[in-house]
Amino acid sequence: MKDSLIDIGANLTDASFIQDIESVINRAQENNISHIIVTGTSVQETRRALDLVSKYPQYLSATAGVHPHAVDATSASWVEDLTLLARDSRVVALGEMGLDYYRDYTSRRKQQEVFEKQLELANEIELPVFIHDRDSGNDVLNSLRKHRPKFCVVHCFTGSEELLDAYLAEGYYIGITGWVCDERRGQELSLLIRRIPLNRLMIETDSPYLIPRTIEPRPKNRRNEPAYLQYIAQKVAQCLDVSVEEVTSRTSENAMHFFSLKNL
Repeated sequence: MKDSLIDIGANLTDASFIQDIESVINRAQENNISHIIVTGTSVQETRRALDLVSKYPQYLSATAGVHPHAVDATSASWVEDLTLLARDSRVVALGEMGLDYYRDYTSRRKQQEVFEKQLELANEIELPVFIHDRDSGNDVLNSLRKHRPKFCVVHCFTGSEELLDAYLAEGYYIGITGWVCDERRGQELSLLIRRIPLNRLMIETDSPYLIPRTIEPRPKNRRNEPAYLQYIAQKVAQCLDVSVEEVTSRTSENAMHFFSLKNL
């Protein structure tokens, strides 16, 4: 375990993986990835995530959630459907949930409503939460403070120093993606990483998005995948001025504790 990485967020049900998912899994295993958590972003995508987990039960786990971009497409029974899925033993967190005011693809009122219900559900069934927060101001933070989930990771953090400090003060974990490897827009994040204690840090690819720009040569298809998590670990180690081995060990230990992963 000390020498292997855990990808805490990969959208492996994305259409870009349909034709070669077995090869993607094999490359991840060959590149020191000991476990992958497949992100559920709607009721339908959570079902697909669990179908994929059933094919690789020792290597994959899933989250169950409704992403803010998906809230307008929820059915009248989405709470009951998600509750049933979340009680599956292969689900290790509730989410991806939260608020996204950057794209504004969906109603902010509806986003808030669906987010609040998922936080209530997480507390009811005692699951950690996997949070999406993009340009929400303090709205996500305020909802988390209201519901007080036992464990929370802010996935793909790209916010301000003030917001980072607020999340850390609440005891939350921070997920770092290939955003930090982007020499154009990741400079601020690369400096902020030093503020994250190693016992609150996790790493993720957010595949197929946010491919690390430090990969040379960069894949022609521009698709990110779990095998590339090593590049994020390398960049984080550089930012923290510690060894890659320490980043690997500490982030994997954090993921195992947070998601209650066993026998890896």
